[in-house]
This record gives sequence, C-alpha cells and structure tokens, in this order.
Amino acid sequence: MRFRLVYQGELKANQRDPVQNQPDRLAEHKQTIRKVFHQQLKYLWETNSFLSSACVFRRDYGLEVAEIDTPNSKGSYDDTMVSLVDAVAHNHIENGYRFVPLVRKDWRIMCSLNILFLRHDPPGSVVHAGDLDNRVKTLIDALRKPGNTRELRGNESPAEGEEPFFCLLEDDQLVTSLAVESDRYLIPPDGKRDEDRRQVHVVVTADVRPYDVTMFNLSFA
Repeated sequence: MRFRLVYQGELKANQRDPVQNQPDRLAEHKQTIRKVFHQQLKYLWETNSFLSSACVFRRDYGLEVAEIDTPNSKGSYDDTMVSLVDAVAHNHIENGYRFVPLVRKDWRIMCSLNILFLRHDPPGSVVHAGDLDNRVKTLIDALRKPGNTRELRGNESPAEGEEPFFCLLEDDQLVTSLAVESDRYLIPPDGKRDEDRRQVHVVVTADVRPYDVTMFNLSFA
C-alpha cells in the first residue's frame, strides 16, 4: 500500500525530546500538524476498498460482545464481527481519544518514508542547515500516535471530526527506512519573521508493507 500525505505550513525544529515529566514545548505544534494528517488518513480509510469494508472477529481484538455495537457489526452472538476501524479505535482508547494507527505491530507491517521537503533557504545550504534533521523529527512525531498526555497539551479532548483520530504510526520504531530530499520552497514568505521563514511544503510518500505475510496483512502487499 503506497500513498502520499501533504503538509503545508510552519514547521518548527525539535531540539530534544522531553525527559521524565518535562512538558513537550512543541506539543501543540505537533498536534496541529497531526490534525492535518488525520484528515487525509481518515479519507484514506473511507475510500480504500480494504480499509473501508474489512470486518474482524471481536474475539481477535479482545472485545466483549457488549463492549462495542456499531451499524457495521454483524454475525451471531458467539461469532460476531465488527468493522476494522471500530476494533482498532476501541483498542486504542487513550488520553481521552480513540486513535486509529494504520502501521501497527500486531498487524506485522512496516513503513518506509520518502520525504520531499521544500523550505525557504538559499541554494547550497541544504547540507549545512543544522535544523533540517530536527524539523524532520518534528514531522515524524506528528505522524505517530501521541504516547502520553504531555503530547496532547492544549488538545486534551478531540475536536469535532476527530472521533476517532487517525494517525499513520502506532510507534515511530515501525519506520524501517527514511529518505529526505530537500529543495527550495519558491513561494515567497509573507514577511521576514522567523515563523514566516519556517513555512514549508512537505510531501510524505508512505510505503506500507508486511514484514511477515499473513492472510490478513496480504491486503497491504
């Protein structure tokens, strides 16, 4: 399964990960970007023939029959099925959200990312621009499910249209390869402020593949 995600806007550099109980200074910024990807991944789940129609047995996801009852549920009492999106969301109820990560360990699938990174910098500065890696790190964080409440600071509850909340990665350790191509962003900045020059246009090509093929994840091959 191969698709592209697009982000256009400000992208700040992630200087270092917070430790212990330190707040994530970029939590709101990352969630803003995560919301952009959520809308695109939601559309992917709605339009992809497998993701939109797949149903799974409740017992395979540890769901009691009474735990979840949706219009997509079907089957007998002892052998009921539920839509894939509802099963995944019910197993990821965290921090006030129901998350739907696409790349998951239990599905035995991995993801490679190819990122086209357009930014406001003069020619020849790509290699020496020290914050490029840190800005890519911010982007990767926004592609994964938040790991704790600190990463949802300022967004403690889902907004309208975010139930459930779609994200690409369950964990960024499921990214097996990463390639970044950087070039100049030729849309002039609105001003000379730092936030204007931090405007970027990013195209993320996600290549999702099984690392251990099963009858279920064959649909991702």
